[in-house]
Amino acid sequence: MAVQAKSVLHRAQTLIQDNTGIRWPLPELAQWLNDATREVALHKPSASSKSVVLSLENGTRQTIPAGALMLLRIIRNLGSSSTESNRKGGRAVRLVNRDVLDTQHPDWHDESISPFSSTVKHFVFDESDPCAFYVFPGNDGRGKVEALVSQAPTPIHDSGTKLEDYNMDVPLPDIYTNAVLDYVLYRAYSKDASFAENMERASSHYKAFAASLGLRTQAEMSDGANNAPHRVTRDRAGTVGG
Repeated sequence: MAVQAKSVLHRAQTLIQDNTGIRWPLPELAQWLNDATREVALHKPSASSKSVVLSLENGTRQTIPAGALMLLRIIRNLGSSSTESNRKGGRAVRLVNRDVLDTQHPDWHDESISPFSSTVKHFVFDESDPCAFYVFPGNDGRGKVEALVSQAPTPIHDSGTKLEDYNMDVPLPDIYTNAVLDYVLYRAYSKDASFAENMERASSHYKAFAASLGLRTQAEMSDGANNAPHRVTRDRAGTVGG
């Protein structure tokens, strides 16, 4: 069950001892809550992951939907009539190392040499271009795949002056609630960082925030598409293919 924004804001007000919102108004805390969800999504893309249906363009280079932050992986081909609510599964898609593909099929981007198809066998992902990926064979523009992407968290409104105005879900799984709260407190105490005690508190809460995400990241190093456990290199014949 998702945690509501008013719950996080109430906890923050209690911990900073400002239940009336005099020193830290609710809209201000809400802005920092939005900052927190974006920071979590930045450092932990799987926290805001979503499975989507992608209609492929003609060619080898493909892009993820607007609003998505990063490709996590391509899972399978889908039937041409598939929709978000009705997906007809097809052949599995496997990650392949670009160097291997470039070595064994140097002309794979050229349709006249490597015919394009509606079915994807492999995909290539480069983390320096997180919103794009390449498919092999190149697609003829009729293919659809099921992909897992990281999306930008939907911001909560930050104009309410009462806790009841924030009766909406935090756009992250509830396991990240403590990390979000620590980030809000870090920003709150940073506002008065001229006081040594508050500076120490801000630093403590940021360390708690970072440690929480750090532990999760170490435990889930396979989140990125290039770290998927099904990476393809070569088959027994030393080739990449079907």
